[in-house]
Amino acid sequence: MRSFLALALLSACGSFDAGSPYHEDLLPQEDRVRINLPVAEAAAKGAETGEWARYYVVTRGVTEHVNGLIAFVLGTVGYVTTLEPQWSDTDSRQAVWGPYSDSGLDPVETGLWVREEDDGSFSWAIFQLPKGGDIDTESTVIVTGLVDAGSTREDASGVFQVDFTTASELDPGVRLAGTFSVEYTYDAAGGNAVAGFEDYGAVDGERINALYAYSQDGGGAGTMDLAWLEDVNATGVDEILAMRSRWESTGDGRSDAVVTGGDLGAEAVYASECWGADFVTSYWTDTIGLYETVGEAGACVYAESELPSEASFSLAE
Repeated sequence: MRSFLALALLSACGSFDAGSPYHEDLLPQEDRVRINLPVAEAAAKGAETGEWARYYVVTRGVTEHVNGLIAFVLGTVGYVTTLEPQWSDTDSRQAVWGPYSDSGLDPVETGLWVREEDDGSFSWAIFQLPKGGDIDTESTVIVTGLVDAGSTREDASGVFQVDFTTASELDPGVRLAGTFSVEYTYDAAGGNAVAGFEDYGAVDGERINALYAYSQDGGGAGTMDLAWLEDVNATGVDEILAMRSRWESTGDGRSDAVVTGGDLGAEAVYASECWGADFVTSYWTDTIGLYETVGEAGACVYAESELPSEASFSLAE
């Protein structure tokens, strides 16, 4: 992942010009960056077993959590930029929206800052300050971002990073810590993104370090890769877990997973699961007999196993 820009909020000075174009429509679009995984209806669950496919549940849970984090950031951006900037300056090509607060109980006010750089890229930041505070002296950046030069509303790339530790210090309602960083690209054909979780988790809970990547075409088919560290057998040594999930727009899918390192040494544990449009297991196999083998791989929508690699977590071509 590329280095993320360290942004400083500039003082709000200069003449207001509400009619100036600041290309706020180039900021990342929530509906283009999130993952549109097919969602199971309750009636789809297997009548005999009453169970969803295990890895479908994992895949859905991870994608929904990532979508929630994306919405936390880009939902704010999308709403704020429907309003007129509070301040703008044509000479320096920057604008500030807000700060605003959601309710009387909100301890912070939130705003958005955007600036066009000399190379045609756009730097942006979400900032917060104590309610009633001074924007020049008390503003703290909680999200930083950069939209690459040449981006358009429909064909764009960029990065953003959320500092949940800082956000939680400003607002007790934010119970997360660590950072969530995203690099994305999207066009008419679909979208791709990679994300990193660093020391991420509940303020008073366990933290994780993980990498996440996905690719999705305009029709709804997609691929999700996930890798994280976890002490699987509770010996104090972390293993590396990696999973690739693939799905069609109908919901049919397959996940393949591997556990390596830690106490396993040179050994590795593999598992694969397929499911149909009903999201019920049609094939399962693993190398340690964790669960009973079910079905045949040839019946899967994707017959061959695929696992993520280091290159899976980079958008570099």
